[in-house]
Amino acid sequence: MQEENTVTIPKGPEVSRELFGGVLDFDAAGHYPGLELLNFVYCGEFEDPLPSGDSIKITRRSHDFGRRLVWDGSFKNDARRREVLLDDTSAEETLRELLRCLQLEIPSGTKEPKWSRAHFFPYTPSLIHWDARERYSTIGLERLYLRGGGTLAFKILRSDRNAARLERIREGFKELYVATLKSPLEILAGFLNDQSKSDEKPVMDGIEKATRANIDSFEDVFRDGILNILEQTGATSVSQIRAVMGWTGLWLVLMQNRRSRNFLGLEDAPIICDCGGNNPQLRRVSQRCLQEVLGNILAAVDKTAPNPKLPKAQRNKIRSFFWATAAANGFLNAWRGRKHFTLSVDALEMVVLATIPTGTEMPFERYVTDVLYDRLGIAVGRGAAEASGLVNSIDASIFEGNEEHLALQMIAAGLVTQYSDATRMVSPRTDS
Repeated sequence: MQEENTVTIPKGPEVSRELFGGVLDFDAAGHYPGLELLNFVYCGEFEDPLPSGDSIKITRRSHDFGRRLVWDGSFKNDARRREVLLDDTSAEETLRELLRCLQLEIPSGTKEPKWSRAHFFPYTPSLIHWDARERYSTIGLERLYLRGGGTLAFKILRSDRNAARLERIREGFKELYVATLKSPLEILAGFLNDQSKSDEKPVMDGIEKATRANIDSFEDVFRDGILNILEQTGATSVSQIRAVMGWTGLWLVLMQNRRSRNFLGLEDAPIICDCGGNNPQLRRVSQRCLQEVLGNILAAVDKTAPNPKLPKAQRNKIRSFFWATAAANGFLNAWRGRKHFTLSVDALEMVVLATIPTGTEMPFERYVTDVLYDRLGIAVGRGAAEASGLVNSIDASIFEGNEEHLALQMIAAGLVTQYSDATRMVSPRTDS
């Protein structure tokens, strides 16, 4: 009897790992990679935030009590509610509104989310939690939105071959939440955690085990950025946490673009950023740049799995990770409609925290060329346009105006200090 030939259809996570080292999936878009990273750092089996070894175990926490209290109308029938809240209506409503204010932003959200879609921003360590959803009246801890981007970031950090930097990042994570450990919010979050479903013992994460690090030197840009953020003595812990999450998302999309081009054998080309000068030519060029990036990601996916090709829905998920994560972290102008690259004030603050070491400053003109272009591959000013050859098709004065608009935004945000007409210095904004 002749055996039938079987064809193995590739899966999106496998293709993504082959291309990028880890799973980049649309469901992990927005701020979720940063939240996933913090779960691995602070919910691990041991006290070391960046442990060595082949297998990593974490204790996943659902925070389902607090999340359902806010975003699940049927929670009024939960027995835990009566035991914990003692039927005090006013206290319950106050607690609900407090917790609602802790919600992690959902850029794509237009209506009240389901409780499993809503996550708390990790202002304190006990607010860090995993994905969860309810099935047949049982809370299950499983990946819904934390799909692997943060896992890749974690693997890159803990696989650092620079022992001194690795140890400094470890210490930075240990110190990040010290000021909040005895805060009322942490005490409340810890109590709500105790009422919620969590792993009874640490579980191994298979996706982390299959994730690859030390693929190229661009990973050091991420590690240096995390180190700079964690060592910013003039920033509050909330600013640092926001920056860790934003930097993780931004670096992942920059890496996705670079590795797609490299896999296709294309030369390096910058991402063209329109900083709000309303120049129609620059706007169109930035829009075309985005389409080229997305096209390259799809081409790299197809080249990785040429026969049979990855199903269309899975191809689009890998591509959509780029634009959705970029939009959520201020690297695109909008979530919907015609999109182009830009840098929001929040994105600029995060990038400065990640690229300027604490207590130092850099001339603005150097920052635009040496940091944004040379280090990150983002073209804003004339220096980047000349170095990349963009001036062959676009007038250099357009980039000069673009650079001036960026300077004005950064001055208004407190990220650039103008000492004279010729001297403008970039430094992190202090919160004190």
